[in-house]
Amino acid sequence: MMPQGPGRMLGSRTVPDPIPLELSEKRRLLYGKGLDRERSSVVNALVAKGRLAESLEYLERSKDFGALGQVRRDAVAAGDLFSLVRSCQILKADADPAELRELAGNAERAERWYDAVNALARAGDEEKSEALRLARCPEFQLFKPANK
Repeated sequence: MMPQGPGRMLGSRTVPDPIPLELSEKRRLLYGKGLDRERSSVVNALVAKGRLAESLEYLERSKDFGALGQVRRDAVAAGDLFSLVRSCQILKADADPAELRELAGNAERAERWYDAVNALARAGDEEKSEALRLARCPEFQLFKPANK
């Protein structure tokens, strides 16, 4: 069943989908005051659907540390380096090397080669990172800032 009207009903006429489909609704949820409960339900729905990067937009506003920890764990399990790094930035914490190595292994199994190469490099495993890069994505070049 397609989205219907302002209630955004999906699949059921009684259970609304909390994920906003319209840009104006998303903007209202992101920047409106007193909407923490609605924001939280959107985050939970996004995380449940595996849309981690999108959930981080809402978590950056709400700073729900429990949900951020869940996104961090799910990002490692999915091999999603972007979501792990972004959740760590919001938490003002660094990803530890063991976490990055686990993410790299999960990214390899999911054939997310760029994430695996980057995660290994961030974990300090330069040799493994370079070997994987040459084997799976030789055209990929890691970004290295000029001052480092």
